[in-house]
Amino acid sequence: MGAWIGLVGVVAGALVALVSQYIIRNSEARERRDALLLKQLAMVIALSEDYRDRIWRERNMIATGVVASWDIGSYRLAEAKLKILCQDSNLLATLVALNRRGGELGTSWSLSPEDESRTEAAWKAHKAALEQFIAAGSTMVRRQRVRAGRSSVPAIPPIGAS
Repeated sequence: MGAWIGLVGVVAGALVALVSQYIIRNSEARERRDALLLKQLAMVIALSEDYRDRIWRERNMIATGVVASWDIGSYRLAEAKLKILCQDSNLLATLVALNRRGGELGTSWSLSPEDESRTEAAWKAHKAALEQFIAAGSTMVRRQRVRAGRSSVPAIPPIGAS
């Protein structure tokens, strides 16, 4: 009888160890994914701000040719990683809107820089899209932290949710 109790104890101990390893491994993988997601969010925001700054410098005749040297490859890479990693439909929708507004701003500036009203409208629309993207990203990150138990700040519901 004592042998059976010992055997059950060994099996139970092994089972606890395996479950613990599984939980820890999943937790670490989630943390790495969340960190990579945050990095890509920051990269898209930083490159979008850099794009706006370059257009502003050309509009104000402080520099020439800086928009053409903007690193669109890094932007597209960060965007692609974000699309792969992110499951938040609100964030992805704001990313699509940001890209559309960025394209409109670039088109306006490169094709008709003398049309100040068109460029200004595109400038403001891009800024609004960027602010919406930042808000959606911030909300998503807060939700993830609350869900993972790493934050005491309650998650904010998505825009338009009731």
